[in-house]
Amino acid sequence: MPQAEKTEKGNGRSTLKDIAGRAGVSVSTVSLVLAGKAKDRRISGDVIDRVQQVAGAMDYSPNLLIRSLQRGRTHVLSFMNGFRQRSENDLYMDLLSTALERAAGGAHYDVLVCCDFDKSDEDMYRHLNGGRSDGLLFFAPAVDDPLLPYLRTSRLPVVLINREDTEGILSSIIDDTTDGLRQVADTIVEFGHRRVALLANTDWGNPDARARVSILRDLLLQRGIAVPDKWVVSTDDTTTHDAQVAVKFLLSEPEPPTAIFCWHDRLGYQVLEYCSRNNISVPDQVSIIGYDGLHWPSSTHHTLASVCVDMQALANTTISLLNNLIEGTERGPVKLTHPVKLSIGTTIAAPPA
Repeated sequence: MPQAEKTEKGNGRSTLKDIAGRAGVSVSTVSLVLAGKAKDRRISGDVIDRVQQVAGAMDYSPNLLIRSLQRGRTHVLSFMNGFRQRSENDLYMDLLSTALERAAGGAHYDVLVCCDFDKSDEDMYRHLNGGRSDGLLFFAPAVDDPLLPYLRTSRLPVVLINREDTEGILSSIIDDTTDGLRQVADTIVEFGHRRVALLANTDWGNPDARARVSILRDLLLQRGIAVPDKWVVSTDDTTTHDAQVAVKFLLSEPEPPTAIFCWHDRLGYQVLEYCSRNNISVPDQVSIIGYDGLHWPSSTHHTLASVCVDMQALANTTISLLNNLIEGTERGPVKLTHPVKLSIGTTIAAPPA
């Protein structure tokens, strides 16, 4: 590929003026040729060829910022993580971001990932609403996230992922947690379990962890299974230590639980690894159930029983909704619930006799 010629200004972007000077025509003629309107203005073929050759030699590309201002669209979507961080080896976020990229590309959008969280709340909002993108994908913001008040009064189309807007102003899509946990409760009862423990990092104030534990506990109680307070164990899943301590405590009880629910699959696979290392047979001695349907890297041979969320289908629906809000074919707020399904895997069976 031949090296592009430098402009008079050095290595900067070539401009219409640069091309016009090199081709010996006016700036307006260059603009018409590159916009594909030359024939409508009866510009000769020789001039068209000359302008196109010069533009190619100078590696000219239109200024997309100016073009987006003229057209009112950038065909770019912003993605913001409400946790304001991205930990290493986060399988959930890896799969979600990949699914969103695929869905956005299929709808002819690029995705701009926001990862500079040192801005003030106001500056972050100005950045998101500054015309760089047509809409915002906002993943799991806290109920009191400081950006939400700005977004509720903004014209920027927004879709919250895995979080509903408590004020009912912003559109959202969430997985059907209640139905997923209903499937868990029904399956636990069908297999004959009566003693159940729940693991989640509730002490960290994670709303998803708290919600899943609370909903499942209520559903089990409705089915005649009361989970003791001491069997709702706050477990930090960022290390394997808490999972080990929790399982050791639970299985040392005089009448230990025969089923353990982990609020997400990362914790579930940590529990499975501990059981494997300590000769605790799963599911013969204890059944393990998770949530999200993700197979985290693990030395265990098991596939965790889990409430499966079809990440790609969730992303497709999310992008479609945001696109409709951008194009005005849908008016917010729209609240969507994405279906889920429990997969039995290899870690749940009838309790020991």
